[in-house]
Amino acid sequence: MLRAPMARGKPMIWFGTLLVLAGAGFSVWRWRAEEAEVQARVEREQRLEERREERQQEREEFVDELRAESAELMPAMLEGVALGMDEAELRQLRRAVRPNPQGNDPRLSFLSERLSNGAQIMYGFTRGSGRLVRIQVMSMLPGPEAVGPHLTAMLETYGRPTGAYNCPDTGGVPTRRFTWRRAHTALADIFLVYGERVSVTLDIAPAETIGASLRRSSCQPITREQLGEFPAATVDQVLAAQEEQGG
Repeated sequence: MLRAPMARGKPMIWFGTLLVLAGAGFSVWRWRAEEAEVQARVEREQRLEERREERQQEREEFVDELRAESAELMPAMLEGVALGMDEAELRQLRRAVRPNPQGNDPRLSFLSERLSNGAQIMYGFTRGSGRLVRIQVMSMLPGPEAVGPHLTAMLETYGRPTGAYNCPDTGGVPTRRFTWRRAHTALADIFLVYGERVSVTLDIAPAETIGASLRRSSCQPITREQLGEFPAATVDQVLAAQEEQGG
């Protein structure tokens, strides 16, 4: 009769041993799972860091290429200026620049410069990196008769245009645009004709920026027959556009 409890106790001992082993196995499994999760997280972070470094390298390479290419497109009056430079670099070259809050792109901050011939230059910088990403030179031609000589000079400087467009909605007025595109940089010569006056804006920016501007203004390629027929704005359209843009 004394042996019966001992016999009944053996299953309990084995059951307890199984519980201990199961618990130990679960702990090992959980430790290995946590270790695998930590390792996977470390690998993800390493891949993200590598990708960030690659993007940074790509941005730096793009800026270098943009600077070199855009410098070649600058008109003589802007010799030494290039897209991609920062504000301090520009101020060293163009000491007459002043802050201008009336730029037409809210994503950029602007400096402007007034030339002795009455032309105005707008320099647009990204608000994040502070890099120069757009230059607009705005001037007036003496009259419609000056359009031909102006275009001839542009052809001699930049070669044949890569595009010619009529743009019915450039801030509320119709314009004619000629573009010259390179690998990273593009240049647009924008004509606004109203009455006997002709306004010209030389727009230099990354190619994607010029392309986006063409789309916003609903630009369409012109035919050879349309080349000599520049779209004209009314004085009322020009005044309304100026009022919309704050003068």
